[in-house]
Amino acid sequence: MELIFNEQSVVPCADDLSAACSAVIQFIKTYKEAEKHEFRRIRYEKSFDRIELAPDFTLNDFCCNPKFRTYGGLLLGLARHPFIENDSPEESRFINNDFYIKRGDCEIQVEGLGITYLYKSIGISFCIDSFWEQIRHRLYVKGTEAGEYDVVAISHPEHCNEADFLKHKELWKPIELVESKIDPINKPIALRDDHGKDKLLAFARRLCHSPYVVEIVNSIPYNPHESLFIRTVKDNGLIEIVLTNTDKGLGLVLQSTGRNMQETQEIAKILEEQYS
Repeated sequence: MELIFNEQSVVPCADDLSAACSAVIQFIKTYKEAEKHEFRRIRYEKSFDRIELAPDFTLNDFCCNPKFRTYGGLLLGLARHPFIENDSPEESRFINNDFYIKRGDCEIQVEGLGITYLYKSIGISFCIDSFWEQIRHRLYVKGTEAGEYDVVAISHPEHCNEADFLKHKELWKPIELVESKIDPINKPIALRDDHGKDKLLAFARRLCHSPYVVEIVNSIPYNPHESLFIRTVKDNGLIEIVLTNTDKGLGLVLQSTGRNMQETQEIAKILEEQYS
């Protein structure tokens, strides 16, 4: 997994070399803490000689300084260019959208935080300005994905222990769904004795053939106005499904093999594709 460099965190740059070098050392310590969470690289758009940390002092100057040789070697080894892989889905999405944050009344266009959103990853900032001491930032998107989204960018080692960082770990991990070991015919089905139970039972038996369904927990209250096949998804693996292809408003709750929200959402998507 890779962190995404927040290029706006060097705007404005540090006042002098001392402040700039201190910021870089904190940046490295922040990365080292993130490394404990399986991050291995940092993505940049610009080369180090174009990232100005202080007047007439670039990140490349820091790396070439004999005093900071160890730190410099580490930074150079971690770097990956560019921000986005060519001809990737993320590149197309980046082209079709513009990304902004707000500082006071100013709207500032950003790239790194936008890439963080596209890759569902984590940003990393230099803490030259106190604005970047906050871990969560509101991202405004204009284009095909217009909306407002929260992104996380770390600038202190302590950020890697905060809830916002830990919550996003589920987004970076590749989704590896587990399958139920119960034979479809033996999966429990519990439904209320309501009108339409026969149709619901037939549907429940079909659902039980999915390897990601553990059991049918219950019926849900009659709702003839429900229009979505997937009614709700919960992080404990529960999914509420409505038979939208009937006018009966029938629905049920099932227990899936999902172990968190990401897995359960993925299972819900599969069930919708196969059974709606």
